[in-house]
Amino acid sequence: MKQPTSVLIIYNPNAMKGKIDEYLPKIKQRLLLRYPVVDAITSPTPDGTEELALKNAPKYDIVVSCGGDGTLHQVVNGVMKSGATPMVGILPFGTCNDVARTLKIPLKNIDKAIDCILRLNTTDYDLMFDGNEYITYSLACGYITGVSYTASNKMKSKLGWSSYVFLASKYIFKMKSLPLTITADGERIHGKFFFALLMNGESTGGFHINKGEDLANHKVKLVLIKETKGLGKLFTFLNLYLHGIKAILKSKNAIVMDVNEVEIENHSNAPFALDGEKTEFLKKHLHVNETIKFIKG
Repeated sequence: MKQPTSVLIIYNPNAMKGKIDEYLPKIKQRLLLRYPVVDAITSPTPDGTEELALKNAPKYDIVVSCGGDGTLHQVVNGVMKSGATPMVGILPFGTCNDVARTLKIPLKNIDKAIDCILRLNTTDYDLMFDGNEYITYSLACGYITGVSYTASNKMKSKLGWSSYVFLASKYIFKMKSLPLTITADGERIHGKFFFALLMNGESTGGFHINKGEDLANHKVKLVLIKETKGLGKLFTFLNLYLHGIKAILKSKNAIVMDVNEVEIENHSNAPFALDGEKTEFLKKHLHVNETIKFIKG
């Protein structure tokens, strides 16, 4: 394999509580120890980040997403749609940093995160694709998923991950079940669900609920928590996030599958969280058919 010589850092200007510009010279200086070319660019809008990756990915061997999972989502979409195949690195400066957690990239130590890019250990990683957009780690619905996109930047900057916990405590007893029809690898599942999740990787919402997942087997986890009387659905949900997917495999309140192709019919037009950001649709067809090469810890 050709040794990489060029790095592009695409950064969120709000990263590191808006002080990312102060750290960029140090980041570039360290990466220049191995890579002759290190550039950095940003966009004033999240959607512009995808466009930056789309235009510039073919020019570089490594594209580094500097920010949170939202920034990474935009970078991955730009890279994939460009048709280029640079390696993608992560400097995790978001709230949950779920993909970085899965890839074992240190979250609270910038030097150790940079070390990962210098060591250049890589892994193939499956992506979900709906015909228009690539999903890096999760698509979820259930009213509690709203915490990921209702927390303001100011709140996340001040409280960090605990801002999600604070908002979740307000949602948890107001959650209603949603009518969905899901066709997973040809199997049709219809009903009302308290929570539905498609995920690749180990972490979602800052919780390692899927430890040991194969990241490149062309499958993702489908988790459905059924509508039940009483508190059974809530206990199953809490068990999932406290003890992981393995803890609910035998639960009568849950359905867990490894799937390659999924169609979701959203009968109530309830909002979903796609890589932590709000999205709305009545029907979505997803296929796990492409991979990206991430730099891991």
